[in-house]
Amino acid sequence: MKSSKLDTPADPSQKSGLRAWAVMAMLLVFMLINYADKAVLGLAANPIMRELGLSHSEYGLLASSFFFLFNISAVAFGFLANRFPTKWLLFGMALVWGLTQLPVVAGAGFAALLVSRIVLGAAEGPAQPIAMHAAFKWFPNEKRSIPSSLISGGGGLGGVLAAPLLTLVIINFGWRWAFLSLFVVGVLWCAIWAVVGREGTADRAAAPTGAEPEPVEDFRVPYHRILLSGTWLAGFVGGFGAYWTSALLLAWVPSYLETSLGYSAVAAGAIVTAPWVLKTVATFAQGALTQWLMHRGVSSRVSRGILGGCAVFLAGAAMLIAPLVTHPGLKIALITVAFSIGAVKFAIGQTINAEITPPAQRGAVLSMTVGLVTLAGLAAPYVTGRIVESAADPATGFAMAFAIPGTLMLIGGLLAFAFVRPERDARRIAAHGRHVGRQAHPSPTGS
Repeated sequence: MKSSKLDTPADPSQKSGLRAWAVMAMLLVFMLINYADKAVLGLAANPIMRELGLSHSEYGLLASSFFFLFNISAVAFGFLANRFPTKWLLFGMALVWGLTQLPVVAGAGFAALLVSRIVLGAAEGPAQPIAMHAAFKWFPNEKRSIPSSLISGGGGLGGVLAAPLLTLVIINFGWRWAFLSLFVVGVLWCAIWAVVGREGTADRAAAPTGAEPEPVEDFRVPYHRILLSGTWLAGFVGGFGAYWTSALLLAWVPSYLETSLGYSAVAAGAIVTAPWVLKTVATFAQGALTQWLMHRGVSSRVSRGILGGCAVFLAGAAMLIAPLVTHPGLKIALITVAFSIGAVKFAIGQTINAEITPPAQRGAVLSMTVGLVTLAGLAAPYVTGRIVESAADPATGFAMAFAIPGTLMLIGGLLAFAFVRPERDARRIAAHGRHVGRQAHPSPTGS
């Protein structure tokens, strides 16, 4: 008797695909919350400075404090991610995010706010690399561009949604209520993730029907082989400049729009949304374009390396030109480009890093990359505050401060054109790993 379609078990690959995209949706929201937590301080910069009586440099110190443990934590969690499930690492981070908002809600002064930002930064440092690592467990290399762009784009989407909403909360209820809203959202995400979160199996090779999948080739290389490759080093310079820019967008751009360009708080909150919108669109478009190009056989060097280099180079050029322009509309347009399109480097860079890294070391490499790149976030807010405070006027100070990331991104773009070669470096790293593996475990026959 023939079995009917109703008796046929559900296709396991279809179930896996649905689970993969459910996990991706949660990771997207995870990154949205991540960036909202970062952005809230910058959106509330002026009322915080007024209420707590802070100078520009003191506020800059407060903004930089977020990165005091950010980098160390990112690296440490990367090595943990090589050994422990990403589900519970992500759950723990998000829970801490929410809990760090409570002292602020309770009426914390400068010292308590400083400590809460340090703890928040420690919990958010590993967010992007661990989320990337979790996503890459569900997708093979040739299909990772869209997932990586969704995770990176979650930050931009967070800005798009968070900037106007948090600004309204700050204006109508006070800046501490904005922190309370982030506590509620963070705890809610944890509750859903505890049910939805799973570990993917894309790092296992396909096996015959009915057989258990076999692990992909397992080898390791010294980390300096990866971190000193032309691909990684060139990507690092561009990423460092782009992250310096992102730190300024979070910490100083709302204040810059108000104090230097004369916009109201409401107008500044609306204008600062534009870079987040373009950042989100550019990141998602990059993922779709890159995946389409690779599907058509275009090399990773071109579809990822050259594309990322162009984006960073254009952002750097816009950053250097913007302070020289007097037309308000053109200035805002340049600011929007300068503080947005360079961010595609985060998605492209981490996808490339995953491409050249053995799977067994991927979590650590992605996290070390973030730990080093985000040193820019530690320096940018405080350095900018010092420059603005020592300049003849805020407008001059911000123009000088913007020249730093602008120059870094120009150089990063040029280096990407010349040195980002993922296929070549992946082959070299893999060949070295196999050679070391053969030496450590020689064939019994001596062959």
